[in-house]
Amino acid sequence: MQQRWRWGGLLGCLLILGFWGTAEAQLKIGVVDLQAVLDNSIRGKAAKEQLRELGRKLQEEIQTKREFKEQREKELEKLRSEIRSQGLVLSEQARLAKEEEFRRQVRELKRFIADTNRFIEDALQEFREKEARETQRLIAEIRQVVQDLGKREGYSLILEGNETTAVVLYYGKAVDLTQKVIQLYDRASAKR
Repeated sequence: MQQRWRWGGLLGCLLILGFWGTAEAQLKIGVVDLQAVLDNSIRGKAAKEQLRELGRKLQEEIQTKREFKEQREKELEKLRSEIRSQGLVLSEQARLAKEEEFRRQVRELKRFIADTNRFIEDALQEFREKEARETQRLIAEIRQVVQDLGKREGYSLILEGNETTAVVLYYGKAVDLTQKVIQLYDRASAKR
């Protein structure tokens, strides 16, 4: 009985493998590199350029704030030098007034620096969130194009992958649909 079960199990495995081999020959499989579509499609390039421009403006604003801070620091250093050099010449009241003005300007600069740091943190967070939202939106659109392509051209399976992705270990260049998806996505984008 046990011997019969072993032979039956072996026969079942061979039948399954034989069936799989037959089914595999009928599968139509494709591979799409979503990152390549994002990088090379018209809409993907436009979104990347918009983000690059937003990043450039953010860098300019940060640089302006940095220059203002440096200017204020120089002014404070000049005021400190004046207080030191004129401290003996100035009246007590004038010296105290200059020292109070110096402390007031230091407090203002500290507030400006704290506000600038919060601005930078918030702006970077907003930038990352915008980048993520835009990428998710584009990927959803691209996936729809891939699904439409798969249905229309009778693909059994379309995988997401590229030459360095561990998800896909091997695929022939003949099944790479990336360029076709870029063209279809560009055409679909042009119609909008």
